[in-house]
Amino acid sequence: MQQNKPLTRERTYYDEVPDYTRPALDIPKRFRERALARLEFLYGPKGAENWMPELERILNVHHAHKPPEMLEKEREYVPSERFSQEHIILITYGDMVKGDGATPLSALHRFVMQYARGAINTLHLLPFFPYSSDRGFAVMDYRRVDERLGSWKDIQEKKRHYDLMFDAVVNHCSARSEMFQEFLNGNPAYRNFFTVKIHPPPQPSPAQGGGKSLAS
Repeated sequence: MQQNKPLTRERTYYDEVPDYTRPALDIPKRFRERALARLEFLYGPKGAENWMPELERILNVHHAHKPPEMLEKEREYVPSERFSQEHIILITYGDMVKGDGATPLSALHRFVMQYARGAINTLHLLPFFPYSSDRGFAVMDYRRVDERLGSWKDIQEKKRHYDLMFDAVVNHCSARSEMFQEFLNGNPAYRNFFTVKIHPPPQPSPAQGGGKSLAS
């Protein structure tokens, strides 16, 4: 069996400290129109106008974390070539491989390097954050790695050898997350993070004495 050719892409890493001295991100008009249309679909015209500046702020923060060599690479980037026949992707939970004296994420890295090196070039890690249920998808904190799996150092270790993919899990949330707990506490900063729908209490049936029976 012929092994897949390893990608020869030179790896570039984000700067830990953002550089706000460089010019702000130039957001293309077409992208802004498409983003605004999606926000309008979700929040209506007025809500979209309110949220668009926040989206632009997030994009600019992301831009400020990119080193010059990353920005140079992006100028030559062709979106249609994001994936090709050269990409072989392994999708896995972070605890599928365990070894003595190693975190599960580190053991997974060693396993792939020993038994699948050259055969795959991308790792898709299913949620590795602290969670309360739903096999990792009820995320409590997106900023931390579940200590039972390892640490961000284990994630960075993989980045040196493979392209990485993660699950954003934007449609799940743990009841124990900071976002939901602050919402319950009435913190105005989290007021619009959740929608509450109040259902009327169930009405007792006639057999339970809740009204007149239609039977004669």
